Amino acid sequence: MAVEKPEEINYWDAVASAAEKEEKFTGADKWRKAATNWLACYTERKARDFIVQTIENHANLRYGASVLDVGCGPGKWVNLFAEHGFSVTGVDASPWMIRLAKKRMKECLEEHVNFYVMNVAKLTLPRNAYDLVNCVTVLQHIFSDEDWRNAVHGMVNVAKPLGRILIFEAVPSFILKKRTRHLCFRSMREYVSEFRKAGAQLEYWKATDLSFPITYLGLRKYAASFSRKVYYFADGFSSLSLGFLSFLSRIMVSLARPLDYELARTPLSFLSAGKILLFRKVKV
Repeated sequence: MAVEKPEEINYWDAVASAAEKEEKFTGADKWRKAATNWLACYTERKARDFIVQTIENHANLRYGASVLDVGCGPGKWVNLFAEHGFSVTGVDASPWMIRLAKKRMKECLEEHVNFYVMNVAKLTLPRNAYDLVNCVTVLQHIFSDEDWRNAVHGMVNVAKPLGRILIFEAVPSFILKKRTRHLCFRSMREYVSEFRKAGAQLEYWKATDLSFPITYLGLRKYAASFSRKVYYFADGFSSLSLGFLSFLSRIMVSLARPLDYELARTPLSFLSAGKILLFRKVKV
C-alpha cells in the first residue's frame, strides 16, 4: 500500500519536477525563460557571492573539509562545495530533488559527494561529523515551531566541536508579517537564541537584500507580466516585447546591486530581511 507523502514534500517534488522539465526547453521557450528570470539570476549570483565570501573570510575551512548541505535541492551548493575540494553530503526531504541533484552532479566530483533523502527536522547523521553545515533558504519554509527547533538543534548536533553552521534565510530584525503561503518569518533574536540553546554562538552575520523593495516591485512585476496569453498573442512581437522588458529588468538589477553589495556593510544592514548568519559550535 502506498504511503501518502506530507504536503510539503509533495510541494518540493513538484518544484523539482518543474525544474527538470525546464532543462528541456529549446528555442523560444528557453529564451522566454531567460528573459523572465532576471530576478532569479541576480538572486542566485548574489547568494553565491555572499556565501563564498563568508566561508573564505570567516569559516577557515581547509581542503578536504567535510560539509553537510541541508535541503540541498537540485544540488547547486553541493556542486559548489565539491568544486572547492570539500567532501560533501547533501540531504533533502524530497526524493525528486535528490534524484535531480544526482542527475546534475558533475561526474568528476561524484566520488566526493553522498546524497540522502532526509528531513532537516529529523537528521539521522553521525554526531560531531561536519566542519560546516550549510542551510540556504530551508528553515524559512518550516511552519511548525517544534520542527524548526529540531532542525536547529539537529544541525548543531552533527557539526564538529568548533565547527560552523551557515544559514541564509529570511531573518528580519523585526517582523511585520509572520507568514505567507510558503514562508514563516522568525526574527534574528529568535534564531540567535535557539542556536545558543543548541550550543552554538553567532560569529558573523551579513545583510543580503537591502534592494528588496526594488526587486519585489520592479523585477517581480516585469516577470509576472509574461503571461502565456500575452506571449502567444502575436509571435511577431513577442521577441521585441520580451527584449524590452528584459532590458528594463537589467536596469533594476543595476540599481539593486550597489544597495545589496555596498550598503550591507553599513548600519543600514539591519533593515534587510534576508541575512547570512554564521554560527560556531561551542558545546560538545
